Amino acid sequence: MAESVEHQFLSQCVTDVLRRMSRSRLYAYVEAERRKFDFACELRRDWSRPLVGQTLWNHTAGVDKDLRTMLLDPHAEICAYVARDTIKARRLLSEGLRDFRTSGASVRPHRLRVFWVPNDFDADDETQRKLVSEMLEENVNRDILMNIVFGNLGAEDVRFFLRASGLAGLNIAILHLLSTSHEKRMSTKEISVALGVSTSAVRERLLRLLGSGFASQFGGGVFLAQVTTKGRVFLDFCGELQKQAAEEVFTEEMRHILRLLELRYAPSAIRHSAMAMHLAGPFLTEVPEMAMGRLLVSISAAFERWGILLDNINHVIRGPDEIRGSAVEADMQRLRLESEKY
Repeated sequence: MAESVEHQFLSQCVTDVLRRMSRSRLYAYVEAERRKFDFACELRRDWSRPLVGQTLWNHTAGVDKDLRTMLLDPHAEICAYVARDTIKARRLLSEGLRDFRTSGASVRPHRLRVFWVPNDFDADDETQRKLVSEMLEENVNRDILMNIVFGNLGAEDVRFFLRASGLAGLNIAILHLLSTSHEKRMSTKEISVALGVSTSAVRERLLRLLGSGFASQFGGGVFLAQVTTKGRVFLDFCGELQKQAAEEVFTEEMRHILRLLELRYAPSAIRHSAMAMHLAGPFLTEVPEMAMGRLLVSISAAFERWGILLDNINHVIRGPDEIRGSAVEADMQRLRLESEKY
């Protein structure tokens, strides 16, 4: 069966968005062989995430086949489904996912991201093409890039990070140190010595990094921290932001990310923030222009005090933490079998 104009347009639209946003330099877009899919690519950020996708337009009965094709692919990390928004399609999709979840098959349904398109979309209408293209761009950027590739980076994460007062730039410096250190985790004392600041100042900033999701702690006991994917993305974002703000020219891709993070550029806000880094309050951190000013001042302060450069950062990438020990593994297996009954 020949593909409709709508089918072709929607399939191309998703990869166009991902290819275009890769110009942000926060990830790499790589073409991939389509094989049995309508579209496919690889998104490289810390590691490669193969993306496969199907488009559903006229052949609603193919929902089950599409789901199986994507979710049973052993290599796919992200499964994107662009579908015509009808009651029948939603019902078939819900039933198909329910069957997968109850089958016990190891298919990880959470990899699926569905993008609904209005039922009456006409690809021959230029106005409708523009509207649907913008809608998909917004949803793909938020659901695939921000929530998956960028580690679920959001506006509130940035605000929480910026609500620290005191020594300007220390939060940036600690995050950079964690991301470039060859030690898998660093203690408060080790960070304190490396940056020449008090342990109490480090501890306060580490709690801020943990709360924003830019760093993580594994297990209890001694406070040992390591950077997360979200934290590395944020550092690279800060590097690109500083470069473009210095020229006062922002690319379309950067403007889109700034909008998603609820940040806006105003030169006077930078000057105001520079005089108020020792303070905290809603006006200084919640107003989009002031939040961006505070972030840019923090980036500059990290360079002035510790020589932190955010251009082409040599991140040290490590695999996920594991809980080791034969006794612990036996208990984990027992608990897993117990939980499967419910």
